[in-house]
Amino acid sequence: MTTGREKERQRLPFRVDPFRFAHDAVELESTLPLAQMKRLSAMLYQSEGTVAISLAFAVDILGVSSLQGRLQTSLDLVCQRCLEPMHVDVDTVLALGFARSDAGVEQIPTGLEPVRVEGGQVDLLQLLEDEIMLALPQIPRHVENECPVSALQSNMADESAGRETRSQERENPFSVLAGLKKSE
Repeated sequence: MTTGREKERQRLPFRVDPFRFAHDAVELESTLPLAQMKRLSAMLYQSEGTVAISLAFAVDILGVSSLQGRLQTSLDLVCQRCLEPMHVDVDTVLALGFARSDAGVEQIPTGLEPVRVEGGQVDLLQLLEDEIMLALPQIPRHVENECPVSALQSNMADESAGRETRSQERENPFSVLAGLKKSE
């Protein structure tokens, strides 16, 4: 744990008192293996890799304890169109405000996402995992022209359009009937 402007790579504490950290102006920089984030790992094609974490706790002018930070990682998700792996880079910014009660949540400025702290501590690992999961696409899919299924669907659509054009070029078998109706 570092205070003030000192920064170094360190082991991330999982349970923290955000109010004490904010009062002490704690800044943390660390990397965390993706495999430690169990809920996130279950969503991944492979849970290899790390998350780069940069956090700064502070108390603002209004006395609100806050956390500003940044999370960066590269993930391999499963494309829901073709079920093949796809690469997603996550670079998300955190801006959280902590409160001990519902009344305190109301006092958090609009630029901060409110977090109600139960029992004086937050599970930092769970909080960071939640933020990464919120940064992911709701339905992971390759860009349309990069997805093997999209290319296959596009080819099938082109073939279907070609068949329609050929069928329109053929003479309509009922055109003879239309001619008889006009002659009557």
